[in-house]
Amino acid sequence: MTNITKKITAFSAFMLAFILFFWLNDTQARQVKSLLEMRQKNVVVQKYDLSCGAAVLATLFNYHHDDPITERDIAIGLMNRAEYIKNPLIVRIREGFSLLDLKRFADARGYQGIGYGKLSLEHLVEKAPIIVPINTKGYNHFVIFRGMYGNRVLLADPAWGNRTMLIKTFVESWIESPQLGRVGFVVNSHDGAVRPNHNLTPNLDEFVMLQ
Repeated sequence: MTNITKKITAFSAFMLAFILFFWLNDTQARQVKSLLEMRQKNVVVQKYDLSCGAAVLATLFNYHHDDPITERDIAIGLMNRAEYIKNPLIVRIREGFSLLDLKRFADARGYQGIGYGKLSLEHLVEKAPIIVPINTKGYNHFVIFRGMYGNRVLLADPAWGNRTMLIKTFVESWIESPQLGRVGFVVNSHDGAVRPNHNLTPNLDEFVMLQ
């Protein structure tokens, strides 16, 4: 093999390695982006530490009712009460807004906000998408129950995006009150009609990809 041939071979090997390096990195970047897009698809991810209530409402308005509104606009609306204006720290003390706050905002926007008590998993499946309060890592938090498959539930979590959780873990996290049991909250159209659950309908691949 001549020196020229060796140089050509070495250069070709270098170029092949160079192309493969960038191709693999680009492929991995697309895969990461794809997973991130799947995780955050049709979910308003909260931008503030106590705004999970505003974010779950924004998710339902935007992706269930096709009614564009931002988390910020909802948060401002929720804060526009004499009680909170006089003492904004109440929201922090309560670790966020209440289901009653969410109902007031939904009703004022022309919807029917309906709270349910003494719910079971079967009720959640029937009424999905439905907002439920959970306690995770010692903090109260709102998520949207989207569906259930096998041993997992699918949640639209404003702190993370779409995620699955083992049914046992979810039930243990689902806050239960002495009087009302486990509760949930739905937002229906002003005429009471139940809107088809299209954008938030679970896909089977989400239960696999988002574990």
